[in-house]
Amino acid sequence: MSLADQIRNKAAAVWHFGRVRRLVRSEVGLAPQVLVSVTEIPCEDPDCEGSATQTTILGMDLTHRVMVIHRPAGEVSAADIAAGLGAVPG
Repeated sequence: MSLADQIRNKAAAVWHFGRVRRLVRSEVGLAPQVLVSVTEIPCEDPDCEGSATQTTILGMDLTHRVMVIHRPAGEVSAADIAAGLGAVPG
């Protein structure tokens, strides 16, 4: 893989992380001070191939919620976020 391909892939990942972050903020209605972190992790579910997207919401009161969606960030939709947030206590 060339350096240009590596840069292109990294730029695409960063863009999708930002997109997922915006979807989470929109779905929950978070204040700008609330930290939303998005990363891809290896998927531990045997039915899931490749990576999963992990989203962490850290509130102003230092409580945090973690949501894992069993698909790469580039494939995460608003419906996935809504379904995932419905399963996350908080």
